[in-house]
Amino acid sequence: MDIHAVVTALRQTCPDRSIESRAVPIADTFVALPPNCVHAAVALLIEHFDLYHLSTITGQDTGDEIELLYHFWDNSGLTLRTSLPRESPHIATLTDLVPGAAFYEREVSEMLGVVFDGHPNLHALLLPDDWESEPPMRRPEEQP
Repeated sequence: MDIHAVVTALRQTCPDRSIESRAVPIADTFVALPPNCVHAAVALLIEHFDLYHLSTITGQDTGDEIELLYHFWDNSGLTLRTSLPRESPHIATLTDLVPGAAFYEREVSEMLGVVFDGHPNLHALLLPDDWESEPPMRRPEEQP
């Protein structure tokens, strides 16, 4: 994978937004994107770079926002990073581009409360059917 060509093309998906990238010492490059650019960026990776291997989607509650990391691999890593507002974390599903994203999106939805708009089946995956508490990987609300 020509990571420089990929990063240049990703920047062109949202020319009006600042998109940063940084290499990390484990043969991976992180590219920060706004949430509304992730779907277009993944479409670009598939169509122009034949990069289909979505290894997983991970996320974390930073206290201020929900951070999502989309991990791709093709002899080296490319991780797309985006942040969603904690109070209403919504992002477009990737299932129309990468059907295997369905499992990862269900897990992130259940554990962090992220809504993947357009996902065909966001039903419970890991938690008991009678789970009524906050998503388990969410930080507790800070008390005033």
